[in-house]
Amino acid sequence: MEAAHAGHADPFAGVLLALAVVVAAALVGRWLSSRARLAPVLGELGVGVALGNLAAWLGDPLARRVMSGFDIHELLHAREPGDDGLRIVLISLWVFSNLGVILLLLLVGLESTVEELMSVGARALGVAVAGVIGPFALGYAVARWLLPEASTATDLFLGAALCATSVGITARVLRDLGQMQSAAARVILGAAVIDDVLGLVILAVIVGIVSTGRPELGAIAKIALLSGAFLMVVLWLGERIGAGTARLFAALERRNAKLLAPLLLAFGAAWLVNQIGLAAIIGAFAAGLLLRDEHFSAKDGGPQSLHEILAPLESVFAPVFFVIIGVQVDLSLLADPTTLGLGAGLTVVAIATKLAAGVFAGPSANHWVVGLGMVPRGEVGLIFASIGKSLGVVDGAAFSAVVLMVIATTLFAPLALDRTLRRAA
Repeated sequence: MEAAHAGHADPFAGVLLALAVVVAAALVGRWLSSRARLAPVLGELGVGVALGNLAAWLGDPLARRVMSGFDIHELLHAREPGDDGLRIVLISLWVFSNLGVILLLLLVGLESTVEELMSVGARALGVAVAGVIGPFALGYAVARWLLPEASTATDLFLGAALCATSVGITARVLRDLGQMQSAAARVILGAAVIDDVLGLVILAVIVGIVSTGRPELGAIAKIALLSGAFLMVVLWLGERIGAGTARLFAALERRNAKLLAPLLLAFGAAWLVNQIGLAAIIGAFAAGLLLRDEHFSAKDGGPQSLHEILAPLESVFAPVFFVIIGVQVDLSLLADPTTLGLGAGLTVVAIATKLAAGVFAGPSANHWVVGLGMVPRGEVGLIFASIGKSLGVVDGAAFSAVVLMVIATTLFAPLALDRTLRRAA
């Protein structure tokens, strides 16, 4: 009887349990952060760290797999026999967490306009360029100093891992504290988009050098042209695209137009920019820029604003992203002196160079806020390092050092940003 029951068990039940645990943990984290008068995202990250390390210490296979930095491509294409239930839960949590950050950046885009971003274009460009050149050059130098036996390719990949900014964490802190309309927020968002493009160009150059001994000019040109074309479409045709999308969905489904139009536009734009090579969250942010409440009539979904309609979805799924990031923080990495030393060196460079880049934000924006907002590396730095690992030029110790850098910047930035903004207020 038990065997028959097990054979008919719903594999999605484990996903629901894992999701319930993560959402409940996020609620506890937000409650704790409110008691400590900190930004909610800090509580979500902190409770994720505690939950993941405690569960792994108790021998939970799910926590151990998440903390090991599971490769989603490996899970999707796994052919060897294994625990299918665990694979399904891991893939589902990855989907939910990515959906959460997509919704977060969609809402951030809805709170901004193309005109506001263009007004800080030159300053955002200065912050982005300084925030890429500084980390790359000093990251290369630190890797060369602390890993004298490593190859030049290893040093290049470690420098590249420090370049890109993961804006999702910063955006959450700014939203929690009501700072999305500030000049600093607009500079950060604009610089993060440019950062992403410049980081990809650097990555294309390094991969070309490692693979063929010379830069792949074709790959560099493709990234630059497609990224430029996408940004031009958003800047010059954004208003028409947003208005046209609103009219189309109002004609198809007037009652839910304000819900469906931004969601489908965000999903489509996220897929499109991912085909170019940019982070999917850039597409979701761009979709938010294209739509305004004025594009919809009073009959399209009622009097609620786009933000009010989408906020409940974001409040459920965005915390999943931050708790899962916290779960991936493996505190046992601190036990290896070599990894700890390299990770500390990369972390110092990662923080100091982005803080220095904030000087280029101009007189109207708080330099410290801009610099701190550019500090988190998140999953972008891990992707760069994992590419180097797949090419055989970044070993386990160096990759673990990058993980430590990502952990440190991910935890440091929201805490320092929260304190800085509250003190400035």
